[in-house]
Parts: sequence; structure tokens; C-alpha cells
Amino acid sequence: MFQGLSKKPSASPPSSPLIHMEGFTEKETIALFQAGKVRKVEDGEYIIRKDEACTAVTFVFEGSFEILFSTDRSGSSVVGGKKGNIFGDCDLSKNKKNRFSVISVGLSKVLEIDLLTLNLLSPEIQISIYRRIGETTAWLNDELMSTSDALSKKVDALASYAKTFHRDTDQYAKSVMVRDMITSFPRLPIQINKLTSMLLDEGASATEIVGFAKMDPSIVSVVLKTVNSGFYNFQRKISDFHHAFILLGFNQVYQILMENFLQGVMPKHFDLKSLNLHSAVISQIAFDIAQLSKKSTPVMMSTLGILHDLGKCVILVSKSRKPDMDIVMARLDDCTVGSLLLDAWNTPAIMCRSVEYQRYPYFCSPKDIPQDCRESVAILYISHLCFDYLRGNQNYEGTDAFLEEYLDCIELGTYSIEGLVRQYILPSLIRKMDVFPDYIRDFIKNQHPSATHSSRT
Repeated sequence: MFQGLSKKPSASPPSSPLIHMEGFTEKETIALFQAGKVRKVEDGEYIIRKDEACTAVTFVFEGSFEILFSTDRSGSSVVGGKKGNIFGDCDLSKNKKNRFSVISVGLSKVLEIDLLTLNLLSPEIQISIYRRIGETTAWLNDELMSTSDALSKKVDALASYAKTFHRDTDQYAKSVMVRDMITSFPRLPIQINKLTSMLLDEGASATEIVGFAKMDPSIVSVVLKTVNSGFYNFQRKISDFHHAFILLGFNQVYQILMENFLQGVMPKHFDLKSLNLHSAVISQIAFDIAQLSKKSTPVMMSTLGILHDLGKCVILVSKSRKPDMDIVMARLDDCTVGSLLLDAWNTPAIMCRSVEYQRYPYFCSPKDIPQDCRESVAILYISHLCFDYLRGNQNYEGTDAFLEEYLDCIELGTYSIEGLVRQYILPSLIRKMDVFPDYIRDFIKNQHPSATHSSRT
């Protein structure tokens, strides 16, 4: 339990109290030193380590220490203390573990009395020990409450400061430059806009959607041309749109149409592959998380995954047209720009607001996000962390301060990002490999080399 402590006990118990033990009489102090062992603890070494068995009562009678709620010094120091504190557990009938670590600051001396010896002391001394343990616990609770209150105020101040950079929607909407960026960005073709509405309509059937799409030769042409290209490499040529739609599913057909649209919009020198990969995988992850959590509509989340980065496209196109404004445009919030674009396209308000607030989870708790889009924003945020995990970026420092709250928001509080990816996201991507284009299949194989796709239809 005690790490880095010298093993040499004090020579002999003092015949008179050399040390004043607060809360104990002189006679009790002598009895305590006779019952226990004095140990020296060097600077930076553990007096108590979290999660180890609590097998003794520990008196810090000389020196100072830090209390950390972690197993090593990488954790943040929570409370600093000085001599006089007693650590232990009043309930000797159960096997307990230490709930925090205590680390010496400078040279400290502690008196350790194991629980067996403690039971042999007089009832009066035991009562005094339990009283002092209770006083230490009460002191620690007060310190934690004070620290928590101070930390909460700092978090609120930082979140408020961060929100000032994301609360300019009205100003953006009034800006001549931003309005020009939005209006000069090509409008989404009416057919795709209508298809978006149908996909988001929970009452629309697959037959209705296919029937509408088949009425537009441009949609049919784009989808069939793409699925029969080298991106998919199906063994047989697919000549029927209904077959393609059933084979690929809503998500992939919509992704194909959006990729084709952006291909004609983005600057020729811009490589769309990374942007397409990101939106396609986020779309599928968001769909799966919505299904798992039963929060938000899976099809809406899939569509949101495809559209959430459109603001970046608007800024890239505008920068290519006005390179002299490059620095100014680079400082624009792409989430707000994307939200305004979707609004101009008459996209449902929940989609616009979800795109607008999508970055809030990195610096705000769910309560700071409007109720109507809170769950969709939570799913989009968690989808991005899952995508980062798949790419090998598993260091969430600075991005997961409120992760537990967002997982709870969609009732997935029992999961970690790793658990979601390994149990649900990656298996789902592997099962659906056949309906993805080659660059997404390659991405999945890189994350799971053993994944192979079946012979393609």
C-alpha cells in the first residue's frame, strides 16, 4: 500500500509524547506510537496509492502532502494538506480500497497502524481515531467543494469566452461579404434538394423515393455512371436505378449525388477525396450511433454527416475566387457559414442548427446547446471522436472534457469511444464494405487489415 517508504521503524516508542497528536491526549499519543510504526516518506513518493487495499490507518504527523484522485502524478493535484490529517476507513467490517492517492511534498513522517493492531487498542482510543478520520474526511469534502466551485467558475468563463466566437450568426447573416459568399455558391439542384426532403420525411417509402429519383435522368445517370465506374468494381454492370438504389442504400446514393455536385463546384486543384472520405464515414457512423442510441433519426443523422462540412467548401471556393481575402476568410467560422448555406437551401431548421452548434461539445456541456438539436449535435460530436479513433488519433486531450455528458445525453453513458468503435462502428463498416467506393474500403482495411469484402455483385 505504501510506496517508496523506508522499511526501518522507529527505534522504540517514546516514553513521553515527543510529538503532539492533535485530538489525542498525552496517554493516547504514547499508546499510538507504541502500536504503530513510524516511516519516512521522501519527496514525491506515495503515502497512500489509489485503488490499493486500505489495510491501515495513517497519521501524517510531520511534513505536507498532495491529494490526487489518480494512481500516478499525471493526475491533477486536487488538494494540498499538512500534518495532522489521518487517513483510513471507519468501516473495518469490509474490504475497502483507497479512493485517492496521497503524495508527500518534501520529507514527511507518518505513523502507520495496521487494522489488526488498531482493534487491540482501547475503545476510547479507537473512538478518538474514528473521530479524527471523520474530521479529516469532512475537511477534505470542504476542500473539494471549494476546488470544484472554483473550477466550475473557470470552466464557465472559458466556455463563455469560446462561445463569443460562435455566437455571431446574426452578424454573419448581415455581413455583405458572407452574404456574397453564400449567394455566389451554386445552389443545390432542385432534384437533390427534393430528395433531401424526402429522405428526411419519415413517412416517405423507398418506393416513393426511387420513383421520384427515376423521373430525373440526371440523377439516374450520375448514380449508374458512378456505381459502374472503377470506384466500385462490381462484377456485373448495374443498368437499373432501382437495383442500384436497393444495393447501395439511401446513404450511398445521396453521397454519390453530393460528391458529384461538389466536384463541379470546388476548385479544380482541390482534392475532394479526403473531404468525401470524412463526410462518408461520419455519415455512416452517425447513422449507426443514432440506431444504437435510438436518439434522433438515423437517416437524418446520415444526411447531416454528409452535409456538415459544407461551410468549409463555401470558404474554399470563396478563397479561390478572392485570394487577396485569404486571411480574412480563413478566420471565418465554417460551422456558421455552413448553417447559413443550408438555410438558404431551405434545409430543415434542425439540420441548420445542428451544423451551427456542431463544435460546441468541444468547449460546452449539453445544456448550452438548444434542446431541439442537442441530441443530433451529440451524435455528430461522438461520431467525430469515433472517426478520429479509427484514424489512430486516440489522444482526446482538449476534446473530451464533456464527453461523458454527451454520451449520457444520448443514453450511451456505459460506453467509451473505444468500446463504441470496437463493438459497433467497425463491425458495421466491415459488414457494409461492398457498398462503399474503393477509397472508403481501403480506409476500413487500414483500420482492420483482416477485413475482406465478398465478391461484389
